[in-house]
Amino acid sequence: MNLRLRTIKLLAIFMLICLLAVLGTLPKVKMTHAQDATDSPTRPLATIPPTNTPRAKITAAPAITATPAATQTPIAARLCSDCVRIRLRSTPGTAGDVLAFLDSNAQFMIIGRTADNMWVKITLASDAGDTSDSKSGWIAAQYVRSTNLQKIDEVVIGGLPVLDVAVAAPPTATSSVGVPSWMSGVTAHARQIYLHGQSLGNHPNVFSRVGDSISFSPYFLTPIGQGSYQLGAYGSLSGVIGYFSQGNARTGNSFANQSLAAGGGWNSNTLLIPGYSAPQLCGKDSPLVCEYKLVKPAVALIMVGTNDSGSGSTDQFAGNLRQIVQTSIDMGVVPVISTIPPKRIDQAQTDRVNAFNAVIHAVAQQYDIPLWDYWAAMQNAPNMGMSSDGLHPSVPPDKASCNFTTDNLQYGYTIRNLTALQALDVIWRLVLY
Repeated sequence: MNLRLRTIKLLAIFMLICLLAVLGTLPKVKMTHAQDATDSPTRPLATIPPTNTPRAKITAAPAITATPAATQTPIAARLCSDCVRIRLRSTPGTAGDVLAFLDSNAQFMIIGRTADNMWVKITLASDAGDTSDSKSGWIAAQYVRSTNLQKIDEVVIGGLPVLDVAVAAPPTATSSVGVPSWMSGVTAHARQIYLHGQSLGNHPNVFSRVGDSISFSPYFLTPIGQGSYQLGAYGSLSGVIGYFSQGNARTGNSFANQSLAAGGGWNSNTLLIPGYSAPQLCGKDSPLVCEYKLVKPAVALIMVGTNDSGSGSTDQFAGNLRQIVQTSIDMGVVPVISTIPPKRIDQAQTDRVNAFNAVIHAVAQQYDIPLWDYWAAMQNAPNMGMSSDGLHPSVPPDKASCNFTTDNLQYGYTIRNLTALQALDVIWRLVLY
């Protein structure tokens, strides 16, 4: 009996030990009260945000927009629709050698610019699919348009790299005579034209008049050729009078020579009509070409547009004037183009004069040739230097249009003669000398 009880006790103790062993392998339950956050100061527990709480976004720094960086990406472009013989130059600026002439159909890639965006470097391909014969050079940015003929934004041009610095061509010689404020465009290009003319046999001391009745008039320069002039305070002009009075057996005195390229009632188109002035002398040549062929001048004083401005189109006038200028350049004659005088008729005619003079300014700039702003020189004269008909310059009461006294310089023809001499003097000293 005692043995049986003893056995039961031992069995009970063994079962208790096994139960305690099993209970010892279970994980401990961690407390979740607030103090648990500080139970282990050396290893803080990470806090996981609720799944619906948005995380903070990282915002990129704003882009710098002050100056766009050079992109090196060429821009497809073309010339303006009315661009004619735009010069492609070896370097930017009017001092650059002329490589070629481009017309309105020219298309190209712009690859660079000057810092002021006034000149752009282009690559002109002979064929869109083959750039092996492409030609690079510089053109004035004012003539550049997008492929759909829209003006290209300067910001776009500004994204191209700056490749060179523009250099303007200075006059080719120094002179003690300054260039008057109403004259511009006397650059190295005029010298190039003159030298070309010399290679063709043009006479260095001969000039021609080209234009309408204001140039054809006996009050314009003819008295100088006849010796009927008084220089007064302008005695320094005697040198240029002597230079252009020499002439030769064919041309005679340039001041007195009757031009075949000037006539009463003429307009810009008249100068270009085949066989119009002297078919017996020049056959089917236009008056302009006929004058240049027979006289072979070095310089031409050109003023046309007064009759065109009556009712003509500025576009047609611009085309004719460009042809007159280009013919002069091709034949080695330095074209000095003049603005037309005011019209004292009505506001409509005044507006038309302004529009035609704007064309003259633009053509002078386009072809880089001398501009004689006769209109500007007349502004302070009584009635702006115009006669009572409102169309022609006024003549002094004594008819002495080449006497440069203070009184006579209140009249339009005297102003025209003085400014013509001054323009010739500038050309003589800075271009021909």
